This record gives sequence, C-alpha cells and structure tokens, in this order.
Amino acid sequence: ERAMDAAFEELPDNARGKPTALIVLNREVVVPQTARGVARFDFDDLCGRPLGPADYLAVAQAFHTVLIDGIPRLSPENFDRARRFVTLIDALYEARCKLLASAAAAPDTLYQRGENAAMFERTASRLNEMQSREYLALPHLA
Repeated sequence: ERAMDAAFEELPDNARGKPTALIVLNREVVVPQTARGVARFDFDDLCGRPLGPADYLAVAQAFHTVLIDGIPRLSPENFDRARRFVTLIDALYEARCKLLASAAAAPDTLYQRGENAAMFERTASRLNEMQSREYLALPHLA
C-alpha cells in the first residue's frame, strides 16, 4: 500500500486527493480518492459491490488514470468479483486509461483455474498490454 500511496502522490499536481461521486443512472458511484483526473480505489470498492458496465464506463471516461489497491487472486469461488473485474478492465482499456495496481499475482496468474479461466485470458492480455510503452503513450479517450 505504501508503494501505491507514493505512486498517487508522485502523479502530476496530485495532493492527497479527496472523495467524490459520479452519478450513473440516478445513483452514486463513490470514488474514494481523486485528484486532477486520477482516481484511487480499493479492489472491493469497484468489484466487491454490485456495479456494472455503465458504472465502469463512467469511471473510465471521468479519469485518465486509475489506481487499484489490493487485487486478490480470483477463482470460481469469487466469480462475481472476477466478472466485474473483467468488465472494469474492458472499460479502462477501451478508454485508454492508465492503470496502476497492486495485485496478489501477475496478470497471467490472477485467475488460473476453473471453468472460467479461459474468459480471463483476454483480461490478462489486456493487463499486460496496459503496461507497455505503446499503450502508455496513447491518449485517454474521454
């Protein structure tokens, strides 16, 4: 978590950040920490609650950079969280958001067993691509 704190503070013009809320379909999506186009969440803030594609699209459009703390290993036992994570990464990727994350494993081993492991292969590929210089050089599509 200390490394994520340092990463948030080192981003251009970021102070400590403040909470905000996005209004999506007449309800609030709480963003715990924001500053100058950067949002920071805990994994459970995004994937441990019943959020959907519209919520993730709103986050991806509102912020050019997203930090996610505490991504756990995903498995069939927490498939709802894994499915939401896949949807979140799709939204961030399509909007060319920059992603900084702390995770329990590398992308290729975050979800490695069970009947839905094949579904996660594209997500792992996207996570790997999002770390590339080429992706990081792309402009955000707000």
